[in-house]
Amino acid sequence: MQLLTFMLGEVKYGIPIEHVQSIEERVQVVGIPKTLPCVKGIMNLHGNIIPIYSLAEKFGYRRENIQNIVVVDVNGMAIGFEVTKVDEILEVGNDHVQPMPQMISNSEKFMTNVADYDKKLIVLLNVDELLETDEQNNIKELLKEEKTPA
Repeated sequence: MQLLTFMLGEVKYGIPIEHVQSIEERVQVVGIPKTLPCVKGIMNLHGNIIPIYSLAEKFGYRRENIQNIVVVDVNGMAIGFEVTKVDEILEVGNDHVQPMPQMISNSEKFMTNVADYDKKLIVLLNVDELLETDEQNNIKELLKEEKTPA
């Protein structure tokens, strides 16, 4: 399995590469009122309005210097995830992927597996489970408002 890996805090996370649409340098993000705390705003990416989501806030990390936006497909929506920095793309064999301890996977459905690569652990994210229903609905409303002519 190919993974795009990135850092948040001191933890390395991975997303299956088939969910990744692009990796971008952090550019201006326009804050939008009345959005959920993890939704940082929107950005213009090649003429498309993309919502920006803070994984650091979702995971309870302190605000860090965000260098990259990873644009992923989440249940058919393009969403930009703020990450400290993209690390690398790795090929990880299925024999190096283990289930997340049940105590964690029960409370955090988006963290189901962990990979052991080069004696380091990578927390694997299930992007389709990452955003809760209210977050997805908030983002859909945000995008609908941005497409409505003034």
